[in-house]
Amino acid sequence: MKSLLPLLLLSTTLLSTPAFAAPPAVTGAWTISGDVQGYPITESCTFTQDTKDKDKFVGICVNDGKTYDTTVTIVDQKVTFVHAGEYQGQALILTYIGTYSDKGELAGVINVAPLGYDGTFTAKKAEANAKKAEAK
Repeated sequence: MKSLLPLLLLSTTLLSTPAFAAPPAVTGAWTISGDVQGYPITESCTFTQDTKDKDKFVGICVNDGKTYDTTVTIVDQKVTFVHAGEYQGQALILTYIGTYSDKGELAGVINVAPLGYDGTFTAKKAEANAKKAEAK
């Protein structure tokens, strides 16, 4: 029994590490809400798995009626998505870095380059929002 204890402790430790957590389920439609220095951010994004590389994700985000191609990177439970943007004629790059929760939501920070402004955001699957509305 004594010799099994180290093995049991090791297996418990390995199974509880984030490396074994389910990868974020990012495919589908998302509703993003956020704030960058008092400026509200509201957009819809749809992410899909890349047809050529199953480890990559791509998508589009729609903000103020404009559609932007979006790249998505997933490392453990961190999801980063990046797309172009525009404010008063100035070209921007919006970078969202969020943590995927056990509720299937994202929350994190937004960086707006080249302005150097930061903000926060939350993202929820659009399907989940529609189901909640139907339940009411």
